[in-house]
Amino acid sequence: MRKTFYIIAILLFVGAGAMAQGMFGVSYDIGISLGETANFVSPTSFRGIGIEGRGFINDNLTYGGSFNWAVFYEEVGPQEWELDALEEGSGEGTAYGKQFRYINSFPIMATMHYYTGQWDETRFYFGAGVGAQKIDQRTDIGLYTINDNTWRLGFAPEIGVLIPVNFNSALNISAKYQYALKSGDSDAVSYLSFKIGFAFM
Repeated sequence: MRKTFYIIAILLFVGAGAMAQGMFGVSYDIGISLGETANFVSPTSFRGIGIEGRGFINDNLTYGGSFNWAVFYEEVGPQEWELDALEEGSGEGTAYGKQFRYINSFPIMATMHYYTGQWDETRFYFGAGVGAQKIDQRTDIGLYTINDNTWRLGFAPEIGVLIPVNFNSALNISAKYQYALKSGDSDAVSYLSFKIGFAFM
């Protein structure tokens, strides 16, 4: 999986380096957890960022790469927890306290997008990314900490719109479904990411 990370990282910088023949973007991302991810941490994440580069294959098709970072957090009220459910080898018994749950998601994707219309007008687009996701999942309760840090295969279909601001920049608004496959005993991670940012041609 580390080899996959390096390959995707190279693709990301190749895409960003194609700025003279494409565009480079930065964004603020909002995440809404889904499925098993929402069972672990349900509040909406307002802590997300993204960067990406896209190079033109033709007027309607780009290739490139993207990197995003989303942070999910939830505090679970005081209650009694089974020790063996918190940490393997912790023994029998119970602990009482709050749980603090965190997920840090780092998707690194190779991407491709298709665009409608012309570059001097509002353009809708759709596309997808495939690559690696680094998932850092942590639970804190009292003196106990459970860490689950894994690399996963992931994919991310996306739809969006580019709204011209001037001749070389545009407002970029999109919705993306981030999905990281199950890894061993770790559940799959999935969330919707709503992005607002700027693309520079």
